[in-house]
Amino acid sequence: MNLSDISIKNPVMAWMIMLFFMVFGAISFSRLGISQFPDVDFPTVNVTVSLPGASPEVIESNIVEPLEDVLTSTEGMKSLNSTSRSGQGNVSIEFDLSKNIDVAMQEIQAKVAQAQRRLPKDIDPPIVSKTNPEDQPIIWIALSTKNQDRRALMKYTDEFLRDQFISVAGVGDIQLGGFASPLLSVKVLPAQLSKYNITVLDVIYAIQNEHFETPGGQVDDKNLVFNIRIKGEANSVEEFKKIIISCPWT
Repeated sequence: MNLSDISIKNPVMAWMIMLFFMVFGAISFSRLGISQFPDVDFPTVNVTVSLPGASPEVIESNIVEPLEDVLTSTEGMKSLNSTSRSGQGNVSIEFDLSKNIDVAMQEIQAKVAQAQRRLPKDIDPPIVSKTNPEDQPIIWIALSTKNQDRRALMKYTDEFLRDQFISVAGVGDIQLGGFASPLLSVKVLPAQLSKYNITVLDVIYAIQNEHFETPGGQVDDKNLVFNIRIKGEANSVEEFKKIIISCPWT
């Protein structure tokens, strides 16, 4: 005797069983937790290295390729993707689902430390992070200005709006997209360098030593203590023009 025979001979019992599954199924469905971005540790690790002012070609040859050479030998790796853009390179490593993400992070950090001797010395410290959808921004706000003064808009956003948003309850972090920090480009004239018998390294050395604010110490009075500030940083193009360039070893 199979289930269909029992149900035909006992219709009331069959209806009671179906009603039981329908009622408890509806209750279970209503209490089922749903999250658009669940807290899941994906077996994906990102390595980000920044070199301000470098072109994508320099990022590719001097940073991304050395990282790829050492990361391709990581155990359990499924795929490796890299991107190079102005001032920054990113390498994304995807592992098998059976790979422990914490173990993968330690292995990648060791590989990056191994590759650092092949990377440029003036890079920012490499950032190794794992992918988590809950770490991604959930709200993007676009700002525009009628007078097309982008520099003033970026300064207002960074110095005022950022602090206003970060103080809102529930906000964990603020990321600025499309934001560019002020950058001063110094171009040298080869003819002038030859005329004054100086090199590009002399120019770099002068900027590093003159465009620098050093501690000035303190002055103790009877009842007050004054901090001394030595303003050594150039804040405008005119102040940069006043930097004296000389050969440091003469």
